[in-house]
Amino acid sequence: MGFWDWTKNFFTENQETIYVTQKAIENASTKLNIKMFGIAMAIGFIASTISKCEFKTYVGNEEIKGSEYYLWNIEPNINESSSQFKRKLISQLLFFDEALIVEVNGQLLVADSFYQHEFAVAENYFTDVTVKDFTFNKSFKMSEVMYFKSNDMNIRQLLVELINGYEELNGMAEGKYKRSGGRKGIIKLSKSPSGDKKFQDELNDLFNNQFKNYFEAENAVIHLSNGMDYTEQGGEATKKSTSEISDIQNITKEAFDRIAQAFKMPPALLRGDIAGIGEITDNYLTFCIDPICKILYEEVNRKRYGKEFLKGSYIKVDTTSIRHIDIFSISEAFDKLIASGGYSVDELRVKVGDNPLNTEWSTRHWMTKNYSDIENIEGGESDE
Repeated sequence: MGFWDWTKNFFTENQETIYVTQKAIENASTKLNIKMFGIAMAIGFIASTISKCEFKTYVGNEEIKGSEYYLWNIEPNINESSSQFKRKLISQLLFFDEALIVEVNGQLLVADSFYQHEFAVAENYFTDVTVKDFTFNKSFKMSEVMYFKSNDMNIRQLLVELINGYEELNGMAEGKYKRSGGRKGIIKLSKSPSGDKKFQDELNDLFNNQFKNYFEAENAVIHLSNGMDYTEQGGEATKKSTSEISDIQNITKEAFDRIAQAFKMPPALLRGDIAGIGEITDNYLTFCIDPICKILYEEVNRKRYGKEFLKGSYIKVDTTSIRHIDIFSISEAFDKLIASGGYSVDELRVKVGDNPLNTEWSTRHWMTKNYSDIENIEGGESDE
C-alpha cells in the first residue's frame, strides 16, 4: 500500500492541506465490544453460581454419597474438576442454547461441538461430537447421552441483533469523545509529493515518527522541512468533556440491562450494584438459576435413573449452597426450624456448612411444647 493510500484512512486531504489528529497518528481506533463483553459476563456469572450447587444423590429416597455423587461433585473426568465441568456445561448451554454430555469409559465429557440428526418419531442421534481437539468417529443415540436445551430460539443471536444498535450509538459517543480529546493541527504543503520519493520519505517519517513523539511528549518541538507549515488547532473543540464519557456509560448501562433481562438476571446484579442485594439475590435464584437447574434435574434423572426415579432414586440439584450463610445472623431462624420439628440439628449443620454430629439425638426431630395438634386445642376449648 502506498503512503497516500494509507493516509486516506486517517487524514482528510484537501488539495495540499492535510488535517492531522493525535488519535490518527497513534492508530488507536479500538471499538468497545459491548455485546460479547456483557454476554460473557452474564454467562460467567450464572455458570459460576451453578458450579457451587451440590448434586445430591438419593437411593430409595435416602441420601447416599457413592460413585455417582463423586462423579458429579468431585471428579467427572480425569482432566476437570466438578466446578470446571459445571461451568463449561452451563456456558455451552447459555451461549449456544444447547449442550451435550457424553459418557466415555465412566467419564462425563461436555462436547465442544456436535451435530444432531432429528426425527419426529425415531430416536435422534448425534454425530461429529468433538471434545477439545478430538472428534469421535461414532454416532451417539439420544438415549446414550444427556442433551440439554434451554430455548427454542437462539438467545445469543437475538442479543447480538439488539446490542448492535447500542454499539452503533456507542461508536458515535466514542468518536465524539476522541474528537473532543485529541490534539489537532493542519499541515500545508507548498508542493505535491507526487513523484518526489525523497519528499514522500520525509512525510512518512514526519507522520509515523516525529508527530507521534511530538503529541506524546509533555514538552516538545518538531522540525519541519521547507515547504511545510504546521498550525496547531486550539479552542473549545479540543477540550475534553465529561458529557461524552456519560454518553458512553449510559449506552453501556442500557446494553447491559438488556443482556441481563435476556438471561432473566436482575440488571443491578450484572452491573455490580449492592443496594437491596438480598431481594436482588432472591429474584436471581428464583427466575434465573432455578429454571436452569430444573433443566439439568430433568435430563440427568431421565437418562441416569429412568423409571428408578419413581422408586426414590434420583439426583437433586441443591441450590441452597449458593448463598453465603452467616450462622449468627440466622440463629433465631435456626432455633425455630429445630423447635418446629422441620429439621434435625445435623440437617441444619450441613446447610450452614458444618459437619453433622452423627449422634442419636442430633439426627432426631424435636418439637417444643408450645406446638400442639389442632384437634387437641379444639378439644381443650370444648371441655372448658
